[in-house]
Amino acid sequence: MKTTAKILSALLICFVFTSCDDDLLDVDFDTNVKATIVANVDQDQETVNEYVVLSIDNNDTHDYLDNIKGVKITKLTYRIISFTGNEEGTVDVDFYADNITLKDVASFTVKDAYDAGTIFEVTDVSKLNAMADLLKSNKSATVGITGNTVSNEIGMNFNIEVTAELEVTANPL
Repeated sequence: MKTTAKILSALLICFVFTSCDDDLLDVDFDTNVKATIVANVDQDQETVNEYVVLSIDNNDTHDYLDNIKGVKITKLTYRIISFTGNEEGTVDVDFYADNITLKDVASFTVKDAYDAGTIFEVTDVSKLNAMADLLKSNKSATVGITGNTVSNEIGMNFNIEVTAELEVTANPL
């Protein structure tokens, strides 16, 4: 009888462990990824199209890159972090990720946005979800600005920091 009980117990344990869903091993964590778009606008240049690759490979995600099950963007922002040149230069641009227009920004003076610390936030959930799918599938996305510019007197140079706050689900196995 003891042998039968031991065998049944062993089979029950095997059944329980083989029936466990991999979801029990999932890890959820928050992380931020950043990239800087370098924009150089020459005097009398009429258009601008600058971009950078935003990768989700960082210290938090590196060990899980091949096992990422889900990515959610909780916040996506663009902000000008440096500026030199024509203080009256303007841009009228779209922020994009790969082929997704994330935000259409009306014409603004770049120096004024820099001085004010203006943060441009993408809030359209469907666009954030589409970009999150890109990050999950490709582990990166090309983010940038494209549009019109006016800088008549002299050129201008500015850097735009793109920050994505992410919720990531991964499985270590």
